[in-house]
Amino acid sequence: MCDVSAIIPVYNGAEYVGAAVESALAQRGVSLEVIVIDDGSTDETPRILERFGSAIRVVRGEHAGHVHARNHAARLAAGEWLAFLDADDEWLPTKLQRQLAAAVDAGMVYTERENLDATARIARHQSESQILYEGRIFDHLILGNFITVSSVILRKDWFHRLGGFDPEPYGCEDWDLWLRYSAAGGTIRAVRAPLTRYRWRRDAMSMNHERMQRGRELVVRRALASPRGRLLNRSIGAQARAATWETAAAYATLARSPKAIAWYLRSIRRWPREPGGFPSGVQGY
Repeated sequence: MCDVSAIIPVYNGAEYVGAAVESALAQRGVSLEVIVIDDGSTDETPRILERFGSAIRVVRGEHAGHVHARNHAARLAAGEWLAFLDADDEWLPTKLQRQLAAAVDAGMVYTERENLDATARIARHQSESQILYEGRIFDHLILGNFITVSSVILRKDWFHRLGGFDPEPYGCEDWDLWLRYSAAGGTIRAVRAPLTRYRWRRDAMSMNHERMQRGRELVVRRALASPRGRLLNRSIGAQARAATWETAAAYATLARSPKAIAWYLRSIRRWPREPGGFPSGVQGY
């Protein structure tokens, strides 16, 4: 048994995965295991992971996607807490220690993040454009995902009770899990220091925007259909649906997609408001 199981899924991530693993192994003040799921990489990823020897546990399999990889690692985990780290992100050395200290009354803790690389139109720190809520935050979280997956630690018993990540909401499986946790009454705490380094990549910005939007809409429908969601004021439901289209428009703008204006207008039609009616900046999803 250890305090934390760090879970790193990777697929053809040779450019970054070494730094991610090093940042996990550099954590101070916690007992830690590092589980890397190599999701069928065909580049130099396996050779890079070999350098770490017995310091990490590497599980290799056929390519099945990062959601399957995270869930598989969670089944193998010995830690009381699960900590998720994408292969192109990094942690600062005190991240896990400070999160465990903040978890007195919570089963989930996230941190502020620092944005790296393709950030010409993005603030350096997340809190410059988004409010980092904590506590019982379902009402806020349904309006958009401000919780970065690589910043999260979640109690393992909560993860398994909720059934882990669901791959159906394409690209939004983490937001879906955070909402299910919050809807079930879970408390979320925030560490307001940029202990997670999140890498913005241009190839990520050119993702399938239509499919991502379908994922957002599914997440919101599910959340609103939950017992907790049915207690919400109807206006919040309308705002939540509109916010998915504003988020789609924001990402389309970053990718210089001509769909950005049409999607922003869809958001306005669903929730008429003055410009800036939602928190500024790109939502997590």
